[in-house]
Amino acid sequence: MFDEIFSEFSDSTVYFVMGSIGTALFLIKTILMLIGGDGDGDFDLDVDGDGGIEVHSGGFTLFSLLSILAFMMGAGWMGLLCRQDFGLGSALSALIACAFGFALMLFASLGMLAMTRLQQSGKYDVANSLGKTAKVYLTIPEAGQGTGQIQLNLDGRSSLLTAVSSGGKIESFASVKVIEVRDDEVVVVEKI
Repeated sequence: MFDEIFSEFSDSTVYFVMGSIGTALFLIKTILMLIGGDGDGDFDLDVDGDGGIEVHSGGFTLFSLLSILAFMMGAGWMGLLCRQDFGLGSALSALIACAFGFALMLFASLGMLAMTRLQQSGKYDVANSLGKTAKVYLTIPEAGQGTGQIQLNLDGRSSLLTAVSSGGKIESFASVKVIEVRDDEVVVVEKI
């Protein structure tokens, strides 16, 4: 097989080299992504003042390094298969190779999009606590005397929130209901 490919410079040689390099680099890139060494950055930056700067890499990207390597890998091996095994002409092999390479490119991009959707920011909205029941974590003094903490399930995870009482003192481990969320993200609770 290799004798036929390298005996003369042909489109089969191009397909073989393209497929080999694409496969090797695709595997290296995939392994580095899985172990966290691909160097792709994602960060948020909050600046005191009138505004904030948020930098992130998200959304659908058709032309990324991974998708281009997927194209090279798919087009290379499919072109070689069409020329060597199926005996198709150069033009038809190139057309099929490009179509298959583009399909792999799209598949790789959609796979990366699906993986980025699995990431969680860790943020939650305190307003979602309104009307929920919770347990007092730290004793809440009577209204106007200070704050305590409550523990509740918020946006799918256990969260501690600063709370004030709407009436009297509420001891630890008592059940309470959130009746108001203030602008400073402190919740007002009443004993159940």
